[in-house]
Amino acid sequence: MKRRFLIGISIFSVGIVIALGIGTISNILTPFKSFLLTVDNQSDNDISSIEIGLVHTDSKELFISPIRKGQTKKFKPTLSLSGEGSIYLKYTDAKGRSTQETVCGYTEYLSGYSTVTITNKGTTIVQQCN
Repeated sequence: MKRRFLIGISIFSVGIVIALGIGTISNILTPFKSFLLTVDNQSDNDISSIEIGLVHTDSKELFISPIRKGQTKKFKPTLSLSGEGSIYLKYTDAKGRSTQETVCGYTEYLSGYSTVTITNKGTTIVQQCN
């Protein structure tokens, strides 16, 4: 009985270590995955459109599905880059006001992520891109 208990605890412990290791590996690899943009709309207005593109090129993608106030959405744009560049986000709110921000200051591989939080006072950007 005691032996079964110890075996059960051992198996459980190994499972926890493996699960934590997989989570850590996934977090380490995140900057090397295809570029992901998360938009968190904490403003009082809906966002009616999102344009994600490369600065100084014609590579861009338009998303017209609204982001309601308080809602968060993730976008995986299909951009085309030759060399190096930077990624911008242009969003338009329900009142027709547009704002453009650089969400990835430098990229060669269109990989990594940026998180954009939109509030009534402005935009906060956290970026980890390659």
